[in-house]
Amino acid sequence: MFEVEPNLWLQSFAAPWLTWLMQAVSLFGQEWLYAALVLVAGFGLRLRPMLSVMLALLLTGLGTHAIKDGLGLPRPVQVDARVLDKGAANTRWLVERGGARTAFGLPSEQAIAAARALRDPDFGFSSGHVAAATAFCASLLLAFAPLRRRRALALAVALWPVLMACSRLYLGRHFLGDVIGGACLGLLGAGIAGWLWRRAAAHRLVLPLALCLALASIGMPLLDPGTAGQLLGLALLAALLAHGGWPADAPATPAMRLGRVALAFAVYLAARGASHALLHALGDGRAARMALAAAATLCMLGGSVWLARRLRLYPTPAA
Repeated sequence: MFEVEPNLWLQSFAAPWLTWLMQAVSLFGQEWLYAALVLVAGFGLRLRPMLSVMLALLLTGLGTHAIKDGLGLPRPVQVDARVLDKGAANTRWLVERGGARTAFGLPSEQAIAAARALRDPDFGFSSGHVAAATAFCASLLLAFAPLRRRRALALAVALWPVLMACSRLYLGRHFLGDVIGGACLGLLGAGIAGWLWRRAAAHRLVLPLALCLALASIGMPLLDPGTAGQLLGLALLAALLAHGGWPADAPATPAMRLGRVALAFAVYLAARGASHALLHALGDGRAARMALAAAATLCMLGGSVWLARRLRLYPTPAA
């Protein structure tokens, strides 16, 4: 699982066009893409199921951060000089031949120690790109029944995590064990999110969980306070909408849907900019990061719903 042979085998097919393609796939696995997709589908199609997708992404992100820092395992480019680094010659290797010697072994102790000794360590297990891709696609298929019935589209969605895993292996960023671990973590996050969101009073389960994780992130380095804060903001929004009523996504004209999406992006950018400015003013403490992430998420999503209702971009109950 932590051998470099799978990476070397994929890189044996190296070509400029293939390297470009794999780099593009990894680029589209960044957080910004999933945030944009949640906003587009949530405000353009159906809000409530897309928030379950967001919940899956946040739970998976928390787990990925905790596992990476908790285990502290190196990347392929760090343990073997033969592994190409994003298609180029490897200049980042710490140990010339430090990959695992057996299928279920770990990289050499020397390689692990060297990776952990870096001033700014960059750990590999598990793959955050693959975990996020798996969580997004699995939760999307769970949340939207019509998507599952369109087999060609469902297959394309299901293949995205596989393509992401291939790109991370090809670029030398992850071992086979990293991408398998990321896929398992993404499936777990999607399963937990789906189970929680399908409850009759989902907010009564999600809010206590989010609050506990947010408070724990202040004192526990393994929990990312920004992600935990986003989770708390999402849980607060779900509680508010459960009390005041979820917006009616349909029937709506294309202009109403496009207006909601444009409004959500505008509010997102404003909330993101304001939170960054406040974080710079208050300092980069863990409590401040958590609180500002929670406030920004709540204001961004809740503010978008409130403004869309005021601007009559959601159909009224009479309609």
